Amino acid sequence: MSAVRWSLCLVLGVLASSVLLGSSCPVSGSPSSSHSTDGSGRAVVRIAAGGWSGYALLGDGQVWAWGDDLEGQIGVAGQWYQTMVPVEVGDLGGAIAIAGGQNTGYAVLRDGSVWAWGDDSQDELGAGDQPREVPVQVRPLSKIVALDAGAFSVYALRRDGTVWAWGDNGLGQLGTGDPDPGPGTPHELTRLRGVTALAGGASNGYALLRDGTVWAWGDNSLGQLGVPPCASPSGPLSTCLFSNVPVQVPGIAGAVALASGFDTAYALLGDGTVWAWGDNNLGQLGSGTHHPPSDTAVRVRGLDQVVAIAAGSETGYALDREGNLWAWGYGAYGQLGDASATNSDVPVRVRKLSHVVEVAGGGDMAYALDREGNLWAWGYGAYGQLGNDNLVSLDVPTQVVGLPNG
Repeated sequence: MSAVRWSLCLVLGVLASSVLLGSSCPVSGSPSSSHSTDGSGRAVVRIAAGGWSGYALLGDGQVWAWGDDLEGQIGVAGQWYQTMVPVEVGDLGGAIAIAGGQNTGYAVLRDGSVWAWGDDSQDELGAGDQPREVPVQVRPLSKIVALDAGAFSVYALRRDGTVWAWGDNGLGQLGTGDPDPGPGTPHELTRLRGVTALAGGASNGYALLRDGTVWAWGDNSLGQLGVPPCASPSGPLSTCLFSNVPVQVPGIAGAVALASGFDTAYALLGDGTVWAWGDNNLGQLGSGTHHPPSDTAVRVRGLDQVVAIAAGSETGYALDREGNLWAWGYGAYGQLGDASATNSDVPVRVRKLSHVVEVAGGGDMAYALDREGNLWAWGYGAYGQLGNDNLVSLDVPTQVVGLPNG
């Protein structure tokens, strides 16, 4: 549930937008692109994925959506159920960043406000436990520059480098140290400062700091915090089964980007290597083995020139400096994009794609944007989330149709 772009220094993970703060630099060797991201025109400049919905941000600040709409996550009044081609999200303009949760959509506007639509069963919208089919403002947030969403929890990055969270907190994934910080109201993670990027998993949050360290909070039953789980929690701040405050992920230094699947996290280091920890039941660590999960970061095999990363629910994605895309993990619905329906515990090349500039992973499907502005989709398609006016799953990328093109 994440979207990443190699042309920005820092990358947000599961279902995310990108943000550039401070004086961070791109990974050396990043390819150049002719695809404009200056906010002009009608071309796609950002992409994001939810559970079974896709989102595209255009240069004019409009947001388009397609796929599952059972909770109003397409953002169009009266739509409900599903749409197989993109439609413009209603009552929304001037967006600079987008993200998708399991059944929700999010946008940051130029004025720093956050808007959300779709499911609110876990207070993801802060709108009173009722789904909304058109965007509503998430209050009292201001000066937000980027955000990312886990399954039912949301994380927003403020201009001052602080993090604010709201939504589900059943396993401490709001990171506030309070088991019940209040329904729907964003609360600051007071133990984090100097944050440059965020990622959200099924029941976890992750933050990248300016010093290149990674911090995690929430569930730890499969080693998602990067520390060993144990039989039972020893207290309210335990990192055995969970942590309701951020803890530093050991062994990760010099990170420049983050991504998170359901229960597996990824960090891109400045040397172009990718490291992963957490669940591995489907090979999503990319380490050449299935099982068991890893509570320490392990290197994803065969990748050393990576400039961006993303994650689907149980699939990892990496973009190299030549614009090629690689995938590993769960592949039963074709989400590896290699013309197969099998899992892989090492990265495989996604077919038919070149000159990729951004990738996003969702619930068993993925999207890629190339430098010509074409948007591609592959994987699970039963809700129309591939955006090709069809309801079938595909094991190689196909173009999303119906979006404005410049």
